[in-house]
This record gives sequence, structure tokens and C-alpha cells, in this order.
Amino acid sequence: MTRIIDRLVRFAQNNYYVDVEDKIPIFACSIGAHIFNAINKCSRCDFHPLHNADFNIPNCPLRHDNAPIYTPMSQLADTRIHILMRGEKGSGKSMLINMFLSEGTGILYSPTAFNTGEGFRTMMGPNSITEAGMFGSVDEDGNIMGRPLARDMCGGFLGFEESSSLTDANKKDHSTDMKNQLLTSLDNGRVQKAMRSGWVQYNTRYTMWGGTQPSRLEMESGLDRRLFIIDIEMSPDKEAQYKHAQHMQSNMTRETRAALASEVINIRNWINTRMLEAIFDPPSGVQFSDELGHWLNRPDLRSFEADLFRRLAIGYTMLKETWVGNQVLRIDLDEKLLGLLESALMMRRAVMDSDARLIRDAFWMQDITRSTLLKEISRIITKGDYTAAKRWIDDNLKGQPWYAEYTPKSEGRGRKGVMCRIGPLTDPSQAKQKWGESDENKA
Repeated sequence: MTRIIDRLVRFAQNNYYVDVEDKIPIFACSIGAHIFNAINKCSRCDFHPLHNADFNIPNCPLRHDNAPIYTPMSQLADTRIHILMRGEKGSGKSMLINMFLSEGTGILYSPTAFNTGEGFRTMMGPNSITEAGMFGSVDEDGNIMGRPLARDMCGGFLGFEESSSLTDANKKDHSTDMKNQLLTSLDNGRVQKAMRSGWVQYNTRYTMWGGTQPSRLEMESGLDRRLFIIDIEMSPDKEAQYKHAQHMQSNMTRETRAALASEVINIRNWINTRMLEAIFDPPSGVQFSDELGHWLNRPDLRSFEADLFRRLAIGYTMLKETWVGNQVLRIDLDEKLLGLLESALMMRRAVMDSDARLIRDAFWMQDITRSTLLKEISRIITKGDYTAAKRWIDDNLKGQPWYAEYTPKSEGRGRKGVMCRIGPLTDPSQAKQKWGESDENKA
């Protein structure tokens, strides 16, 4: 790994953090990808004081005049890596976010970021928030009211100890548009609302980190396409490790605490220096190696997931020890990056496939109508959202080796319903004979 990532891992270990060796690098890559995103997109700033006298951010170190360097499909790509950690109570989710963002002691925290523009803007988000408080509203004259969080945190890092506060707000009458605004702002940064008295319209570039408990995890709305998933497993052995770590943390000597505080400052200065190096001396372009392209083309990686892992590789490369600007940034697949990609994919699969395994185990070796399956998925997984259940089937069941849809043969009139088979598909020819030809085969 890059030297700064190794330093972050050692810092966590010296603080007796438990089971973070595969998680800290993802946070580090998110920082690197955030810096790259600023290189690529921050020349187009909606909050420049010269362009917007009333709704601006006066001091921002990420603002520049350079042309974009990464435009696949002739589109301005967004490379932010938003992180969601899933874990039980006491599994260390908040501890990891606070390591970077907590006021005063966080590695990324800068006391002057909001005033003089030194370092990154950082904030631990509120436990309760409205859609207007997050994205803004307008007064009777059409002016955006207050200081919406998505605007204030543009170019910064926003942490939520319990990210379900965002999705829960969508269920309240005054914040029914929270989910849609959250999806677009995390995806491409766009906030766009047409209201009776005017428009709320701007682009924001905050990176969000959050944690949630398994019972509160909501992925059916499309958040899985925007979030990098980290799974934190708990076990009796890990519980014992946490207790031992708490004892060691409580008994740190004054000298040890001083050394760790000094390391926070050193790492913070390194990251801030890298940010300024990249902004003032940017790459001339970006090129991905064939080896990385081959890994991203693996059949068990979906297209939107491939883009998430491509961003991880960008962030990793941005943190290389020596910065060389004004040349093509080559994204190579070295041994350390390969290990990071493989580990991150395993964590994502542990979370994203858990609901699919639940459906598989509940209906194993059964043939049920698609309408019945949709009702069950709506009840068990998507919290009553029937439309989300349809998307969930397309995203999570289609393509599984144990799932198939077919239209049964029938001699009578009337519409033939689609059936779903959940079980082993060892012989396609036997399956066709048993279940009938699908509509595609008939065509």
C-alpha cells in the first residue's frame, strides 16, 4: 500500500482499534478520490463569490480554473466514494468516522476550514434532519433560505453516526423528497428542486461517510449504487478484543498520547499538502492499465459496481508517496491494490447478498408466481415498497445460478402469469422441459 495508508493503519493499531486493517484503506482511498473529484469538477463552482453574491463559499482551497481531465462518454465523471458501514451496536462504526472527522482530534479536521479555507470542511451530521435543512428551500421571493448542509459541506466530508436519519426523514410529510435529492447529490452532486416560489438549484461535492445497524439498512432505493459498503462482523472473540482494547486505551501513558496527537498533525499536514499539490499541479489526463480493466471485467462484478471499484483505484493512486503533476495519471493494478479490491469486494458481497440469501433459503426448491414473490420481497425487504421490490428482483435475483423465471404452458385462454423457480439449475434442457419454454425462447 501507499506509505500514507500504512501510516493510517499503524495509527489506528497504536490506538488499539480492532479489525481495521481492511477498512482504513477504503477511507484513505475515499480521501484520494475526493481530491481527484475536485481536480475534475471544481473549476465549475456554483458558490464562487464573483458569480453568486448571496449564496457563496468565500474561501475554498479546492476551487480552481483548470479544465476537467476525466470525461468518459464525454460526460464529466464524479469519482467521490461515499461509505456506508453496516455493523451491530458497539462494532466501531462511529469510532472509525470520528477518527477522521471528530471536532478537534479528527485527522481531517481543520478549525479554520470554514473561515480561511485551510484544509477540508468536516462535520459530524445531525441525528435528525429535514430535507429542507439538508438541501434547502426558498422564501416568497425565490431566495434560498438559511444554510443547507449540502451547500455548506461542498468540498468537505460529512459523517453520520446513524445514516438511517437521512432515510427516516423521507417518511415525514415535510421531507418526502429527501431520498431523491440524496440519490442525485451523492451520484453527480446535483440538487434541483422546483418549488412554488422558485428553484433550489446548485451542484455540491461533499463526500458522505455513515454507519447503520443491519436492521436499519435500506438499500432498495438505489443507494447501493452510490455507496461503498463496509461490513463489520461481530463475534464473541471480537467482543473480547474490544474489551481488551478499551482497557489498553484507558491506560495509555501521557507520552503515548502526545506521540499519537503529533502523528495526527503530521498525517493531516501530509493530506492537506497532497490536496494543494494536486490542485495547483494537476495531471494532464488519466489512463487505466489493462490489468485493472481485466479485473473490473470479472463476471461477478456488475457495471455500477465496477465504477465504484474504479474510483477506489483512482483514490489509491492519488495517495502515492511522490506527486508528479502535468502528466498522465496512470492507474496501475499493483499487488497491494489488488488485495484491497478483493477484500472490499468480499465485504460488499457479505452485505449485498444477505437479502438474496434470505429469499433463497425461504423459498428453496419452490415454484411461485412472480406476483407472490414481489409481495413477499415487499414485506420482508423493501418495507412495503412494491416498486422497489421489482427493482430489487432485477438487481439481486436475475443472474443468480439458482433463480429462473418462466411462463408455464397452458392450453386455456387468458394471460399466463410468470412463475419464479428458486432452486438448482443443473441441466438447462431439463429445466426447459419441466418448466416450459420462456417467452424469449418462443420468440
